Amino acid sequence: MSASTPAPSPAEPVRTTESARSGDEQSPCVAVIGLGFSGAATAMQLMRQLPRGARLLLIEPAARRARGLAFGTRCASHWLNVPAGRLGWDAENEAGFIDWLRGQYGAYSASDFVPRMLLGDYLAKALAAAEQVASARGVQVQMVTDSVRSIGRTSRGGSLLQLAGGGVCRADVVVLATGHLAPESPRIDGAPAWGSPGLIDQPWDDAALAALPEDGEVLLLGSGLSAIDMLTWLQDRGHVGRVTMLSRRGLLPQPHRSLEARPRPGLVPSQALADARGLVGMLRAVRGWAADAQAEGHDWRDVMANLRGCTPRLWQRLTARERRQFLRHLQPWWDTHRHRLAPGIHTRMQAALRAGQVELHAGRLQAITTCADGSLDLAWRPRGAAAGVLEHRHVAAIVNCTGPSARVGHAAQTPPGSLLASLRAQGRLSVDEMGLGLRVDDQHRLLDAGGRPQPGLHYVGPMLKAQFWEAVAIPELRKHARLVAEQVLRTLRVGAPA
Repeated sequence: MSASTPAPSPAEPVRTTESARSGDEQSPCVAVIGLGFSGAATAMQLMRQLPRGARLLLIEPAARRARGLAFGTRCASHWLNVPAGRLGWDAENEAGFIDWLRGQYGAYSASDFVPRMLLGDYLAKALAAAEQVASARGVQVQMVTDSVRSIGRTSRGGSLLQLAGGGVCRADVVVLATGHLAPESPRIDGAPAWGSPGLIDQPWDDAALAALPEDGEVLLLGSGLSAIDMLTWLQDRGHVGRVTMLSRRGLLPQPHRSLEARPRPGLVPSQALADARGLVGMLRAVRGWAADAQAEGHDWRDVMANLRGCTPRLWQRLTARERRQFLRHLQPWWDTHRHRLAPGIHTRMQAALRAGQVELHAGRLQAITTCADGSLDLAWRPRGAAAGVLEHRHVAAIVNCTGPSARVGHAAQTPPGSLLASLRAQGRLSVDEMGLGLRVDDQHRLLDAGGRPQPGLHYVGPMLKAQFWEAVAIPELRKHARLVAEQVLRTLRVGAPA
């Protein structure tokens, strides 16, 4: 079965009885739920190593697989914020993407920043090629175009997956690879509901965005990567109205260097931070390290890049109180320095600011009022202003660009009927107390509400941020995907629940 061919029905709906199995049902079966980057990378690792006769179910409701939210965009101005030379899906072949780019289009260099949709195309091609290789080895790969509503247990310890379309699939091991959750809707007392005309809650709501007047003023709530994606999308459409960005601190992502190279040698984070105590001690050490690096002719970006490898260990050293302090006071500065812009997009952003097409403000949105003509009157309190001091703006629309959420259980992010809501209701999820994601053990098995690991139920994806902090970008996610695949294979060798 081709990777591009949607399954006409759920993967051979199986009996829900516990009678003896025969045929394909005797073969070990792994289900991967979600085919964004994490799910696709895990699936490709499994396709290489699953034993002959094994079955692999790849379950994804979207027709365009292996792209997810980030790489599913078709906007040519949505660029990757990592150079192309580092983005192979497999950590053992970091140059896989740039090699594919050169083979398809010719003159690309490893330091180029390219449109994200090209990485989506690469991942889709890699997934299709991996499926062909797996099929030749006798592994049955089946694509299921559907979503999973719930995961039940069999009396033998396996899993029964209830699909939205009504089918049921059996799996010995399940890998949950759901990605980012929808942004949280800001709560403004007395404001119209998000989703009302002019209040666009999702920055990828194409129908709502297409209705925006080209000369209408737009307010983007947020000034991070999501807001800049929205700005470049508007510019590409020929939007000429003023765009206002409003965030609590008014910070923009920092740019990458042009001709981005690997971090320069000589910076050793384990030495700089080994004796640092607590969050304050770590912050002091990083600042000192950056000053020393600059004095030696390095760049602060070298410090951030070298810090990346030890960030999970540093995060795990912090107490719950220190993590809350970090999230409240330091995260905005961390994010703007860690998650940087491609140089070309940064140049374009600065030009729009100089031209007055874009304004950047720091403050908190206080009020939204719908006018008779359907436009919106907004009021925000500028950062540092006295109580009652407000700035007003009249706009055609406001777009929520606050970025993805990880708050499992929040109604807007995990609505009733969704898989995460079902697992939470069953007590099969343990949610991080900071609201950053899901808790897993050292084998990436989901912890239940009592903190116990669940055999045969693994998680991979950005909600690992709860435990590792660095778990949202390809270099980290592909490592987690490999670790999950290795654990799945180990489970099958030992003897999975049947």
